[in-house]
Amino acid sequence: MQRVSSNLTVFFKLFLPTVWIVFFGVFTLAIFLTENTQIPFLTSNIFRFSFLAFYLFFLSLIYLTLLQLKRVELGPDHYHVSNYFKTYRLYYHDIASVNIIPLGRLKIITFTLKSKSSFGRKIHFLTSSFLWNHFMDHHPHVAAHLKTLQS
Repeated sequence: MQRVSSNLTVFFKLFLPTVWIVFFGVFTLAIFLTENTQIPFLTSNIFRFSFLAFYLFFLSLIYLTLLQLKRVELGPDHYHVSNYFKTYRLYYHDIASVNIIPLGRLKIITFTLKSKSSFGRKIHFLTSSFLWNHFMDHHPHVAAHLKTLQS
């Protein structure tokens, strides 16, 4: 098994959301719990509710993007998908399509599965071009199979 997920996956999936949710969550609570006489410019209702909307918007954006990233290890016959708490073995013949979005040296790859797995129908992962190309060069039969599934 060879890891193809970028090391930045840990940062984007675990560290960044945790820090963002805690920092801005505590700040949002402080805004709502502070009295008007202590900090008058931060306690107006317009600021409170617009900041709450900002917090909820970015919280949902983080959930729909960063928290969906998985760690993926590819092998010659199957691959492992992990959310850093649970790991599952999946097979290449279960992949319906592959979507690759290049982002410079990184790529966001989505495996759309034929049926629902433990992580849902779509597996999103961030990979470095070097790791992805290195695996594909050393496993041409897997590369040929995934190439036929690219959309």
